[in-house]
Amino acid sequence: MRAVTSERTRGRLSDRGFDPDRVIGDADGAMDVAGFYDLLEVMAASEKAGQSPTYWLARLALSADLPSEIAETLFLAYNQQSAEEAGHGDKVFGNAYFSMGGVAPGGEHSVFGDGGDVASRLKARDDPYENAQLLARTAGRIGGIETVALQRLFPLVTTLCERWNHPIGLDLMKQLRDVVRPEESRHVLTWRYVFHSLIVPQGAAHIDEYVQATNAGRSQLAAPTLARDQLERMLGTHAPTTRQLLGKERATKDTDPSEHR
Repeated sequence: MRAVTSERTRGRLSDRGFDPDRVIGDADGAMDVAGFYDLLEVMAASEKAGQSPTYWLARLALSADLPSEIAETLFLAYNQQSAEEAGHGDKVFGNAYFSMGGVAPGGEHSVFGDGGDVASRLKARDDPYENAQLLARTAGRIGGIETVALQRLFPLVTTLCERWNHPIGLDLMKQLRDVVRPEESRHVLTWRYVFHSLIVPQGAAHIDEYVQATNAGRSQLAAPTLARDQLERMLGTHAPTTRQLLGKERATKDTDPSEHR
């Protein structure tokens, strides 16, 4: 989120009937309406940008010489996630942002960057092993971003919406509860599936690399890094099922990321 809201932004809010200086939230998470507008811009841009890397991860899964069951599971999970990320960016955070006077947020506001080189970075290579390692590194990084969003950013947005008590915020809060959080929880399960299916069988060195990739993703949202034992608790003791990844079966407590703080 930008530290200083531009006068143009403040004017746009005022033109729509919003007081940009009205403070919402509480002492621990106070933010004015202008700051909330900026936060929505970042969230909309980031969720939308998540569509591209997950699209390419789905295709990498088919080019990594993985067992057919794992390859097909990851293809289905990432393909579905790609569509859901676009919906979060456009239909959830984007709608709230546009309702407050926003224009299409640029990629520079996304934690993923502008995404212009995603295809070149994640397009399958000739070497299946290299594809598998690229898949694992990227899955770890995206998992790090998603765990922070699920456990820190979404609760923050929900709290701000509750304090604001505005129709736009109340609708956003409902969308977060009914749509975004359940889908994002399953996206985090994919991060766990990669860990147990691809990383653990390769041994300790690869586990350390996955932890580093996850923490790299967390750092993109200025979240503190976690020690290996902390992350392993979040990763659970076994892989989620394909049905859980696709939302056809409720995750157990051991595989529900909302159970781990």
